[in-house]
Amino acid sequence: MKVKTIIILIFISLQLSLAQNVDFRLINYEGLEFYSSKSEITKKLGNPIKTFEPKYECGFLSEDEQGVKYISLDYGKVKFTGNEKEEYLIEMIDFENDNSLILKYGKHNLTCETKLTDLALIFGEQLIKHYGSDQNGGIVLFDEKADDGIRIEIKDGKLVRFGYWSPC
Repeated sequence: MKVKTIIILIFISLQLSLAQNVDFRLINYEGLEFYSSKSEITKKLGNPIKTFEPKYECGFLSEDEQGVKYISLDYGKVKFTGNEKEEYLIEMIDFENDNSLILKYGKHNLTCETKLTDLALIFGEQLIKHYGSDQNGGIVLFDEKADDGIRIEIKDGKLVRFGYWSPC
């Protein structure tokens, strides 16, 4: 039974990741790089709405797996997670119905108005093939030099969520 589950998970992972890569160095939100210190984040965005320990069971942000404590800085539609030693990363941006949120990827602005066709121009035409005629769902784009990446979710052909992804 475990072998079947592993094979299915590998197949799903391969389907979701395709061949696109993402470069974390090109990601910027409100002047903050993908990896930023807590002081840089609070200087730019102020104090978070809430701060908490995410307690993920697995992955690169898991206290159990990594042996260090992680803290999430929750700003409502934007969340950073990390610690002082490793810095904080942009864990999630919820673009849905919010025109004020702008994530930069290199020279490109990603907003709730960013269409699947725009994302394909930025990250590769394989996105169009992945989604086909279905304009809803998610895909993981891996960092070009690591095992983690970002998950992009679209709804009705437009970007609704950007999130950090790491393997369990």
